[in-house]
Amino acid sequence: MIDIPRPIVYGETDTIAFVSRVTMQRTRRRTEERILEAARQLFLRYGIDETSMGDIARETGVAEATLYRSWPSEDALCGSSLYREIRAVNRAFLARVEVDPKEDTIVYHAFAATYDRPFLRASMTTESRTLGSYLRRHRTVLSHWQFRLDRALVEALQEAGVLRSDLAPELLTDLRSAVSLGPTSAAESTPPAERPWKGVADTVQRALAPPGGGDSARGKEVLRRFIVAIDEGLEELERATRRLPEGDTR
Repeated sequence: MIDIPRPIVYGETDTIAFVSRVTMQRTRRRTEERILEAARQLFLRYGIDETSMGDIARETGVAEATLYRSWPSEDALCGSSLYREIRAVNRAFLARVEVDPKEDTIVYHAFAATYDRPFLRASMTTESRTLGSYLRRHRTVLSHWQFRLDRALVEALQEAGVLRSDLAPELLTDLRSAVSLGPTSAAESTPPAERPWKGVADTVQRALAPPGGGDSARGKEVLRRFIVAIDEGLEELERATRRLPEGDTR
């Protein structure tokens, strides 16, 4: 005779405890997002070097101790802001590409998704005061990390036939980085209607695309896998920066 296990029956107390935990987690996440958004706005307005944890707490309307329970330092809070901003840009980039039936707009959407986010755009500008000393302290690590990511994406897009395969991945990666800084800097001093994103993106796309424009479907699949992997990596980086234990879902 087969012994069929009985279903687990949760009592009213267990249900109330579960709902309470879920509610607390959601409240904590909403509070953290409010804190990070306030921090981004203050960093943009005054720069990180002129913004204190107390300033962020007052702007958000929470106790300063609340900030330190979630982030051990202002550096950690700034790191969270930057990592989450990159994740948001990546999701916006993928969403743009997914709904665009054209095969030759991947580069344009990469540019546009970045420039639509003032905080990330400011962090990419070499003379920006937004992230000030944070970037000076972490620039080498962040630059190497970004180069590795960009090169991995370039190689995957080359393999998928979306980018020219006759150029070295290192060259394409360097070119992408160099070209992106020009429109980014120009965007800070140029009215929105005159921003040169599309012209630069179209030029780069024509220069780097293989004959015929490449395989759009394969390119999108590469982007999906890549962005999922990057999202997970950024989540791990943020957890390490905040010194959160494994499995913490904050």
